[in-house]
Amino acid sequence: MMFRRCVAALLFAWAAVMMGASVALAQDVSQGRRVYLEKADCQYCHGWAGDGAGAGQSPGGAANLRKSQLDRATLITVIACGVPGTAMPRFDEDAYTDTRCYGLTETDIGSRIPPLPPSTTLPKRDIEAVADYLIAKVIGRGPVTREECFETLGGRVLSCGDYPPAR
Repeated sequence: MMFRRCVAALLFAWAAVMMGASVALAQDVSQGRRVYLEKADCQYCHGWAGDGAGAGQSPGGAANLRKSQLDRATLITVIACGVPGTAMPRFDEDAYTDTRCYGLTETDIGSRIPPLPPSTTLPKRDIEAVADYLIAKVIGRGPVTREECFETLGGRVLSCGDYPPAR
């Protein structure tokens, strides 16, 4: 009898921890989406769905993040440090002031230094939240669906009807 109560108590505690972790993850994903769409304005180049179909005025050639195979650590590095010699900006204000980015400093990299973002630099927690959002909702998702459009942009967006329903 005592054993069953202990097991039940442990299972209850484990479930409570898991629920708390899933709530925290959902909040991180939600925060990451807000930063991606609004604060950092990643959608300008990468598109709201991360498919590389950014705004017409964007530099073009942005990565299709839906096809990315980058892991979390590499995503964080790319977001923080940008990609040298490309239009991908560095969102870490202190990138290249030391060797945290690819082992290079501003002196080492010279004219290939990634630009600062047109929006704003980001604190580490926002960079991590964007990476978590991309992993949870963008990377490996395949073609954009109507349901994903409504989830990301809201139910009143008429153009969501242009996307196929999820299979």
